[in-house]
Amino acid sequence: MRGDFSGGEDLVSRSVLGPTKKHRRRGGRLVVILALVFLLGVGYSLLGLEEEGMALAIWPSTPVAESSKKQTQEPSDSATTCDEMNVLVDRSHSLSSEYVPRDLVSLQDYGVPTLGGGVLRREAAEHLGRLVEDAAEGGEELVVASAYRSYEEQQLSHEKLRSAFGAVAGTMSATPGHSQHQLGTAVDFTHAAAGYQLWEPFARTSAYRWLEDHAWEYGFVLAYPRGKKEQTGYQWEPWHYRYVGVEDAKRLEESDLSLQAFLERVGTMPHC
Repeated sequence: MRGDFSGGEDLVSRSVLGPTKKHRRRGGRLVVILALVFLLGVGYSLLGLEEEGMALAIWPSTPVAESSKKQTQEPSDSATTCDEMNVLVDRSHSLSSEYVPRDLVSLQDYGVPTLGGGVLRREAAEHLGRLVEDAAEGGEELVVASAYRSYEEQQLSHEKLRSAFGAVAGTMSATPGHSQHQLGTAVDFTHAAAGYQLWEPFARTSAYRWLEDHAWEYGFVLAYPRGKKEQTGYQWEPWHYRYVGVEDAKRLEESDLSLQAFLERVGTMPHC
């Protein structure tokens, strides 16, 4: 009986007091495995959060990459760029020898008196026609001595001045490719009181004073003003006006800048 009781006691002890050593070892292993699984899960979650945080931190840099891509884009169409009314052409910014404006028209078609004919870009010619007409109504004669000049024509003009004046011709005439006349938006004015010549006596006439007061209203500005040689690189030319559009002409009129300094701020670089 004792034996049976003892056996029953052992059974009770195992059921009440818990598993044997063998069972405890198995249970311990299970706990370790579960702990490892738990730790791995937590670590993976944390890693995921860190990666997400890194992605969020990197995201603001995406526009920089896009900006860099934009900076490396090919320049805009050359003809479009050089046909802009505010394109900058000076000693440092040149036009290609092949560049010719696509919309040149005869000034005579717009009622503009010329010496031997002349052409200009359509928009400039339209505004010039109104300028000359309104000046005439005010009693002022204005005649265009020179308008558009090709690269080759500018080369001949510059060589003539250089043969007559030597190195100083560089301050009197642009070298080929650096002339505003090639843009088809520049004109040289003269009239009877100036002997139909291009020289400083033109600045002592009432027609010149009319241009000083009103040319900007039609989009034309004095390209090489008095006292701005350091900025423009050229001597004062009271007869040389360039069309830049009414809006920019008004802004320039309200500033104390030369045309070159103004276009360096707002102008388009030539790529043609």
